[in-house]
Amino acid sequence: MLLSLTQPSLLGILPLLLMSNLLQWEDVTSATIHYNEDDYGEVYLKDLFDYAIKLSQDTTSLTIEMRKIFFSHGFSSNMFKKIVLGFLKDQKHMIATLNSCHTFSLSIPETVEEARKISLEDFLKIILSILNAWKKPLYHLETKLHGMKGAPNAILMRANTISTLNKELLKTIMIILNKVHPGMEENNDYPLWKDLASLQATDKEHQFFALYKLFYCLRVDTFTVDLYLRYLMCTLYSGDICNSVKFYEDT
Repeated sequence: MLLSLTQPSLLGILPLLLMSNLLQWEDVTSATIHYNEDDYGEVYLKDLFDYAIKLSQDTTSLTIEMRKIFFSHGFSSNMFKKIVLGFLKDQKHMIATLNSCHTFSLSIPETVEEARKISLEDFLKIILSILNAWKKPLYHLETKLHGMKGAPNAILMRANTISTLNKELLKTIMIILNKVHPGMEENNDYPLWKDLASLQATDKEHQFFALYKLFYCLRVDTFTVDLYLRYLMCTLYSGDICNSVKFYEDT
């Protein structure tokens, strides 16, 4: 998946990722952007990418904030810390779990060289597949949280906004894709999320384990989409944004 493109080894950084969940994240203020699709008639492609990156940034920030709340709020902190401690005692289980995000089945570039061989159209299709793959998980996340006693409003609001941003980003990428390839229809072939039964389980530990995995995978994929959009922006237009796109060769 993406981390093999941006880091020397996914397996090597998993313990660091897990421990970082317990740290205090920096607060980021995010604002949802609204638009009228008709306004895009005469907008340049670069402006569309700027807008998509803004949506992606807001989604990433809200995802980080939501995970921070889950690790600090009494509603969920003990369960999440228990999961992390269990992973540290059984790293095979940790690796198997965190390598099983539903979007990891997508065929995506593993190196910078591979990324350079992918057309703009195909890169946009990869992004669309990731975004489409999160529509149902985000819907069920909202539904589940609303039904969980004690779930803080801060989490509910962020889950709702992330779902809204994901839908809006989907629309924006489709507009970009239609500018690149006019008449292109949305591809509904994307990875299916298979953790609904765990999320809806009556057992509390199963529920929170499903939530933990969902938030981990969502964090990886929001980072993926943001990186890919920045990479495409850098490739097409160069400029200052190239300084924020950090790719690392496999070692």
